[in-house]
Amino acid sequence: MSSSGAETAHPSSPSERGRRLRRWLIAGAATAFVVIVALVAMFFMGQRSWLTTDVTISLSYVGDDGHTYSCTYDFRTSKRVPMPADIAEDMNERDWSQTGQLIYEWARSHPAESWTTQDELPASDPRSTRADASWSLAMDRYVRFPPWTVDAGNGPEYELWQEARAGSNCADGLR
Repeated sequence: MSSSGAETAHPSSPSERGRRLRRWLIAGAATAFVVIVALVAMFFMGQRSWLTTDVTISLSYVGDDGHTYSCTYDFRTSKRVPMPADIAEDMNERDWSQTGQLIYEWARSHPAESWTTQDELPASDPRSTRADASWSLAMDRYVRFPPWTVDAGNGPEYELWQEARAGSNCADGLR
């Protein structure tokens, strides 16, 4: 108390603490907003809007465990180096109904001998990428595109991007 009897606000008074808390909450909310905006931007950048889906292939098979596994792959090319229309048409019209089973059987009998994992997990560990590597090798064997190149101005080029759609679980039957 001062000699005049009036109280002065102490820096740690309840009203000062409330103001500091509000400042921290505002700063935290602003930071969270910036992080969310950045994540949304990264998501949309990851959509690869410069790619065009030319071919979509759906595969399925019945594993040794009796479960049905399925996956859908989009094969894309850049707008700068597009896939020729006749190749896209041929691949889209092809009968892929037995291909998933063929890929599965080949991948089971030819497991990938080398694969990468962060912690060098054994192949039997569910977090191992061996099943994914085996499936990928078998896909390369059974899903083959006719060769093509496009003259993009700097000579012939070829680009093909492959992406499994969300919910695809074909490699899971190899785990």
